[in-house]
Amino acid sequence: MTIYFPFSVTIRKEENTYISICPEADIVCRGESIEEAVTNLKKEVEQFLEEELPRGFSRIVYY
Repeated sequence: MTIYFPFSVTIRKEENTYISICPEADIVCRGESIEEAVTNLKKEVEQFLEEELPRGFSRIVYY
């Protein structure tokens, strides 16, 4: 079973780094590129969901 949790992401540039923000999970990540900032954010959201959800609901699908 796949459960979808809609999370929004805002990305902004600050000097030489990109900031990715997910307000629903209260997570902020940095990266030297947009791709790195998004990848870092995905990892943190996965960790957040693994801690918050019961074990059978840990599969995450990005779209």
